[in-house]
Amino acid sequence: MKKCFILLCSLLCTACMPPDKTLERQGISTIIGYDLLDEDTYKGTISLLQFDRKEEKTSVTISAVGTTSKQIRERLEQQTSHDITSGQLRTILFDKDMTEMLGIASFLDTMQRDTSIGYLIFLAITNNAEDTINNNNYEEFPDMGSYIYQLLDKHERKEMLIDSNLHDFFSSLYDIGIDPTLPIIANKKGVAPYINSVALFKGDKMVGSISLKKTLFIKLFTKRDAFLGDITFNIPVEVLEKKGVTLVEKIKGDKFNITIRPIKYRGKIEFSKEEAVNLNATISVSTIELQPAVTFKNKESIKKLEQILEEELNKELGDILEVFRKLEIDPIGIGRKIKSIRKYSNTNEEDLREKYSRLKFKPNITIEIKRTGAVD
Repeated sequence: MKKCFILLCSLLCTACMPPDKTLERQGISTIIGYDLLDEDTYKGTISLLQFDRKEEKTSVTISAVGTTSKQIRERLEQQTSHDITSGQLRTILFDKDMTEMLGIASFLDTMQRDTSIGYLIFLAITNNAEDTINNNNYEEFPDMGSYIYQLLDKHERKEMLIDSNLHDFFSSLYDIGIDPTLPIIANKKGVAPYINSVALFKGDKMVGSISLKKTLFIKLFTKRDAFLGDITFNIPVEVLEKKGVTLVEKIKGDKFNITIRPIKYRGKIEFSKEEAVNLNATISVSTIELQPAVTFKNKESIKKLEQILEEELNKELGDILEVFRKLEIDPIGIGRKIKSIRKYSNTNEEDLREKYSRLKFKPNITIEIKRTGAVD
C-alpha cells in the first residue's frame, strides 16, 4: 500500500512539472523595439541572448511584421529554435513616427498585463528602433540590449534623467495635471547610441522635445534631490561691464564662460492670484570653471555675478514655459498643483488644460554661490 502511494505521488509530481527551462533552449530577450510601417502595421525587433554551445554568437537580432504586439511575438517565435522569454526584458524602444502619429499606450497596456515584465522596465524613443538595436559600434556588452539598459540605468541612478520606466510613464499618463516625458536615444553612423534629448508627451503621443540640459527646469519642481547637471553660461562681456563685475585677466573674445554645479536646491509652485503662478526656486552652487577668471575678493562681486546668472536662468525658464504652453503640455505638474486647491479638486483634465493655457507664469530662480574654490 505504501509503495502504491509513493508511486501515485511521483506520477502527480511529474504531471505538475513546469515546462522545460533548459538554459540552452532559452532565447533571453533584453530589448524590443517597434517601428511604424504604415497606419496599422508595425515591425518588431528583438535582441536575444542565447547560450547554446553549438552557436558561435551569444546574441542574435530578429525582426517580424504584424498588426499587434502579440502577432509580432508569434512571428518572432517562428524564426528561432529557442524559446523566447521576457523575464530579462529591460528596455522597450518606440520609433518617433509611431510615437507622434499613433501613440504608445496600446502597446504598453499589453506589456503591463504580462506578469513576466516588471514595472521598472525602461522606455525610450529613437528614430528607428531596428537600426538602433542592430547598431554594433559598442563591443563591451554581448548585445545592444545590455548596452542600452546600462546607458539608461546609469542616467537614472545619477538622477540625470526624469523618471523613464513603465511605472512612472503610466503614473504621469493617468494622473490629471502632469504629462509624461521619455528619453530620446540618438543612433548615428559610426558611434554607439546615446541619449541626446527628452521627448515631451501630451497623453501618450509625443508632441515635441527639449535638450537634456533643459530638463533641470522640470526637475526643479518635480524632484527633491535630483542631479540637475553642470550648467554652463556664455555671457556677453558688456553684461559684465554693466553689472560692474571685475575680470582678473583680459578677455580674448566677446563672451565670458562660466560653469556652475548645483549643490542643493528647492523649488516650489505658488499661486499669487487667480491667473498668476510663481515658480520659485533657490539653487546653491559651486563655480567649477571660469574663462577668463573673475575676482571673488568681496561679497559684492559674488552678488553681482549671482544676479547675472539668475537673469539668465529666469529667461530660460520663461522661454521653456512658453514652449510648454504652445504645445498644451504640463510636464512640470502645475495642473496637479491647481487640483490640490480645494475649489479645483474636482476639475477634469479638459477644464484643467483650458485653465492652464490662461495662466501667467512668473519665474523666480535665486542663485547662491556657496563655493568658489576646489571641487570634488
